[in-house]
Amino acid sequence: MFELVYCSVAKSNLTSQDIQDILETSKKFNSDNQITGCLLYHDHEFLQVLEGDQQVVQDLFISIKKDLRHFNVILLAEGEKESRTFAKWSMAYLELNANEIQKHGFIKDLKAFSQLADKPTHAIDLFWTMAVHILND
Repeated sequence: MFELVYCSVAKSNLTSQDIQDILETSKKFNSDNQITGCLLYHDHEFLQVLEGDQQVVQDLFISIKKDLRHFNVILLAEGEKESRTFAKWSMAYLELNANEIQKHGFIKDLKAFSQLADKPTHAIDLFWTMAVHILND
């Protein structure tokens, strides 16, 4: 099993319809290619982890980098691991605004959730650390 974590910045004119289009395309492609993962979006920042066959994930990342709806795509971590962290999700997605974060104490819960992963890898630890960082900014 191979995993890859990256972050990027959304174009300022990105719409909610653009995000829905990204999700629909991702879910279909990921399901067809046995890719799982999670996409977080907050305040024009994307953070994503992808899991699956190494060649498929790396080819997908090449396509993601070419997508004009975002820029400053930075590979944070990649590598082999024993099993999937997001096995049940072809693409889990979460978008929060500042009011929801404060109201639900989401950051505290996110930190706790990150510690529950079985045998967390460096990439998964980094994913959750970056998620907390994005939400705190």
